Formats: sequence, structure tokens, C-alpha cells
Amino acid sequence: MMSKLLTRHHAVGGLLLATALFTSHSALARSWDEIQQSGELRIGLTADYSPLSFKNKLGQLVGFDVDMTKHLAKSLGLKVTYVATTWPSLSSDLAEDKFDIAAGGVTKTAQREKQFALSNSVAKNGKIALTQCSKELEFETLEDIDQPHVKVVVNPGGTNESYVNAHIKHAQIIRKKDNLETLMAIRHNHADVMFTDLIEGRYYQNYEKGVFCIASNEVLEGTKSYKVYMMKKENTELLNKVNQWLAGHDKDRLAKQWEIVQ
Repeated sequence: MMSKLLTRHHAVGGLLLATALFTSHSALARSWDEIQQSGELRIGLTADYSPLSFKNKLGQLVGFDVDMTKHLAKSLGLKVTYVATTWPSLSSDLAEDKFDIAAGGVTKTAQREKQFALSNSVAKNGKIALTQCSKELEFETLEDIDQPHVKVVVNPGGTNESYVNAHIKHAQIIRKKDNLETLMAIRHNHADVMFTDLIEGRYYQNYEKGVFCIASNEVLEGTKSYKVYMMKKENTELLNKVNQWLAGHDKDRLAKQWEIVQ
């Protein structure tokens, strides 16, 4: 009997500790009134996902979602402030209220939808296999890729890693610290394949012709998805304003400019 009580005591204690830790790492989102009073809209970006948010050759932050959020902020009468984040820390940074909106390639997932408020679709998307153009015909299917001699490179914390963890059982997996290093591995033939989004794959295929090629004939099965903007659940007024703006003409115009599929 005493053993059962101790076990239960430890279980309850663990639950309370976990709850306390979660609470300590969460913060209430700024209300719409507080955002207005501050005069700024804080946007979290990883800056490693072309063409949504990335650094150009001059070191300037550019991209479709950079332009989108600038126009969004302007429509709300606010200045935009960009906050650096990473894919592994994106959710915890938002939970800690380091920024108001996470943007720059956030994929709508069941887990994110459960934890946060997600906007209406910003862009259509899906996973593809990207490789060196010289190897394009070698990796047209997942079966071609998931072979012991193949090196698959991936960065942590996002849906690319989730896809690799779920589907790669036999190929060698090389993990790099961020999305830019995975691209370097493909560019310099240190790896054979990276799984990424159609948006990014198409950008690099067009931007570095003859270097990067999309190997998969179409979006990989079961990966059709949508890019969204992510906010704290209690920030419903900001969410409504974001969705109202997404329904306007700016999104279509900027998507055409950046060759983003709608």
C-alpha cells in the first residue's frame, strides 16, 4: 500500500513539475491594444528559407514573407520589427512571447494547430526531393532514395526532419545545424538528397540552374500542406486582422512577384 502511495506521489509530483516548467516558459501574448500602443509588430523569422525569408548577398533580410509582413504591419499602422529565431526554438520562442507572429515558412500541422492560432493559408506547398542536377534521374521516388548507399541531409526542428524521421529507414542520415548547411552539403556533393518544400526547391532550381534540381516527379505522397502565420491562441484579435489582410490583394501581387504558388 505504501509503495502505491509513493508511486502515486512521485507521479503527481512529476506532473506538477512538468506543469510548472511549461508555465515558466510561457508568457501571455501582448493584447492588440498593447501592440498598438507599442507601435510595432514583432515578426519571428529564421532567415534561412528562400524565397520566404533569407539574407541576400549584401546581408539584407529579404523574401516573400519579409515583404508580406512589411505590408501587413503598414496596413495596421505599425512598424515591423524582425526577431531572429530557429526552427528548433520557433514554438518555444513564440510561447515565451519573443514575437507576435511566427512567419517565413511555418507549415500548418496538427501539433501547431493544437498549441497555437494559425492563420488562413499563405501559400500552398508540399515536400520534394532536391539533389545535384547530375543525379536528378537517380532519386525520382522515395524507394530510390531510401537505400543504404544514399546520403540524406536534414536540419533539425521542422517538418523536413519529421519527414526524414518517419520515412528514411535505410539511407544514411546526415544532420546539419540549419537549412543553409543542408543546401551546402548538396551543392558540394557531401550529400545526395535533401527533402524540402516545393517553394524552396523551385526557388533554388531556378536560382542556381544546373546545380540544384527537383528529383521527385511531383509532391511526395501525403505531404501536401499550407504555409501559415502562427500566433498565440489568446491573440484572437490579431489573428482576425491577419486573416482579413490575407484576403486582400497584397498577397496575390507579392506571390506573383516572388513566384509563390497560391
